[in-house]
Amino acid sequence: MAGRTGREYLRVSARGERSIPEQHDDNTRAAEREGVTLGEAYQDQGSASRYAQRSRDDFGRLMDDLKNGQFGADFLWLWESSRGSRRVGEWVTLIELCEEQRVRVYVTTHGRMYDPADPRDRRSLLEDAVDSEYESAKISKRTRRGIDANARDGKPHGICPFGFQRDHEIRRGKQVPVRQYAHPEHAPLIEELFRRVWAEDSFSAIAADWEKRGIVSRDRMVKGEMRPGIPFSGQTLRSMVTNVAYVGLRMNKGTTVKAAWDALVSEELFYNVQTLISDPSRVSGNPGAAQYALTGAVPCDACGGPITVRYRPGSDATYECKKGCWRVSKADVDAYLIGDAEHPGVVLAYLAREDVYEELDAESDNSEMAEIRSELAKVRADLQETEQAEPESLEEERRFARRAERLKARITELVQRQNECVRPTKLRELFSPGPDVADRWTATPVTAQRAIASMLLTPGVLGQARITRAPEQRGSALVVDRIRWVKSTESEQVTDRIS
Repeated sequence: MAGRTGREYLRVSARGERSIPEQHDDNTRAAEREGVTLGEAYQDQGSASRYAQRSRDDFGRLMDDLKNGQFGADFLWLWESSRGSRRVGEWVTLIELCEEQRVRVYVTTHGRMYDPADPRDRRSLLEDAVDSEYESAKISKRTRRGIDANARDGKPHGICPFGFQRDHEIRRGKQVPVRQYAHPEHAPLIEELFRRVWAEDSFSAIAADWEKRGIVSRDRMVKGEMRPGIPFSGQTLRSMVTNVAYVGLRMNKGTTVKAAWDALVSEELFYNVQTLISDPSRVSGNPGAAQYALTGAVPCDACGGPITVRYRPGSDATYECKKGCWRVSKADVDAYLIGDAEHPGVVLAYLAREDVYEELDAESDNSEMAEIRSELAKVRADLQETEQAEPESLEEERRFARRAERLKARITELVQRQNECVRPTKLRELFSPGPDVADRWTATPVTAQRAIASMLLTPGVLGQARITRAPEQRGSALVVDRIRWVKSTESEQVTDRIS
């Protein structure tokens, strides 16, 4: 072999294996004994089995160089044969390319050279490939069996969600999570997140506030380098509040099981948030940009559509139907429906009554609504898990698709049932009872004001306030005469719920 050249393919897939530098040192000593000079090496970090999810860039470059005649050496140098590939088909292609380019294979742990053009050597290499693939299949089966068992037992797996921390053990050279529990600093932030979303604070507003307060994600490993945490985006926060881990559950292949860790938020708050963020009638885009408490709660009586606020030069602000059915003084409507400290309107007068909080709290315990809310959140989580699953075969892909369709149909059915019920809401979580109602209302964020108005101005509570067209013949100019109160049935109207 004297005077010949070789190029290494170095790979390590797990902790505890011989490292790339260690493989290179062994290869260099073997090459020196054989009189071979090693040139530029190919190297990858990751599994070579058919179960691997991470690509091996340098292996692809090696194959391309062999195909294009740019390998530029006499030997492909491997520390052991399984470093090349644990896939029989991939290994066969590699052997055939080496044969075509008259490149021989040297395996350091075997202490010998193989010529792919020699039938006996070729058989030995192929037998190694079959053995390697069989071994990786056994490892994968054991790993999946362990993962499934951990899932059934509710044990932690994967990336630790923000708000938790973990204890680990070293098993077979790998860190394995054995316990998950509340992080002393981050867990309170998760509860804050859920409560602010329930109060209809927008995700973008929460993200901006957290960034201002210096709240960032955990430090993370990127390409082998530890990087500092980054600010949360609104989309990240939205994804976080759908994570069933925070309510003490774990998802695995569409199945929800009780987790081995304690919840960070109550089931009631968690499922209330799921109902809120999935409501199709919820304002899309940027809810944090809302400026008015009533625009989402008071519809047009003529067309049933939403209203908006208009400012015209030389005149006061008006509420108007978006389809142009009518126009009415904003100040007059606000004074009648909301009011102020001296003259409380319908909403403030209602909020001043402590008995209504208990009434609405009791209503929020409605068992049917709680059951719907709980199942809806679980089915949505199930759908998300199903859509994110990576099928291992065409048949499994079809099975996931059929399951997703069934789950979507179930979600539609549950949403319809939910809409037929009066939405239960705990008023105390949005606006606590007590004195100085008008001052506290003014200090309440508009997003929370909108949530309160939308809750109270419904057929099941105060009644729905629908603004009508002005009478054809000029009569009373009072706003009270332009509002039609609708309760649970169209025939039942309410003229006054203040007393």
